[in-house]
Amino acid sequence: MPTIDFTSAFNTLKTGVINLAESELKNYVAQASKDGQAMLDTMKNDLQTWTQQLEAGQITKDDFAFNVLAEKDSLEMAALEQAGLAEIQVDQFKADVINLITTTITALIP
Repeated sequence: MPTIDFTSAFNTLKTGVINLAESELKNYVAQASKDGQAMLDTMKNDLQTWTQQLEAGQITKDDFAFNVLAEKDSLEMAALEQAGLAEIQVDQFKADVINLITTTITALIP
């Protein structure tokens, strides 16, 4: 029986993305929030599957982290790029969102 409430965890991630945007990209909060939320929405089904697999012991925390990281390059940050944010800053924000996902979900597993 699943003990992780994925909906609650996903909502925590969405809030976390907004907090990252506010703390790291003060001049681009709206764009960063939009892109971060879109990134989560794109990954939602995979995240739910991987979370269930992690909870069931079918994959390790390292496997989970690898799966999430593997998605990084295919995800777009269109609003930030359109706003003219430097690519290195876009990549850093994307990496921070990936780290947020990994740490938030793996912390739910004893």
